[in-house]
Amino acid sequence: MDIQAEINWIHQEIDKVKDPSFVEKLKHLLQSLNSTVDETSIDYNNDIDNALESIKKGNFYSDEEARSISKKWGRK
Repeated sequence: MDIQAEINWIHQEIDKVKDPSFVEKLKHLLQSLNSTVDETSIDYNNDIDNALESIKKGNFYSDEEARSISKKWGRK
């Protein structure tokens, strides 16, 4: 496998991307590859703490609401 050829192909494909959410996900993927396990664990625990705090404030969907929202996924 020619790694430089693969990198060049990836560059070309990324240049075609117009979806901001894909770019953000790719950015997070690349950042996670460069993060240590400790940083990743801290981020994970912070996400959990923030989610629990949000739930305490009443920011959540009921089971029925979540099902209704998920039925809309994939539809344009």
